[in-house]
Amino acid sequence: MSKIREALTGLRRTPGVKGVALLTADGLVAATSLDAACNAEALAGLASYLMASTNRALQEGAMGPCTRVTIQASNGKAQIVEMPESSLVVLFDQFADVGAARRPIDEAVARIRRLACIK
Repeated sequence: MSKIREALTGLRRTPGVKGVALLTADGLVAATSLDAACNAEALAGLASYLMASTNRALQEGAMGPCTRVTIQASNGKAQIVEMPESSLVVLFDQFADVGAARRPIDEAVARIRRLACIK
């Protein structure tokens, strides 16, 4: 198992986290720790589109780039964290405390950046 995949698997052990995916800047799947029922390619495409659209809207408002988006739905939550040349998608169950998961997510992002030599 690659060190990056180990970082994703470690993050998935955080209470409430159902799955994690690392995506390239162009929306391709780089690594995952997801349930078999989750379509990684569809998740990657949607997350990439969401971040691109959000960044365009923020640019129009002169607010700078988006660094993190949290989505709450009736059956779960998702958080997308932008990193240089990639993004991390974290899927949660509907009862998860996303705020409590912030530190483990940030630690996983830092570890992935070190492992991938992403600055």
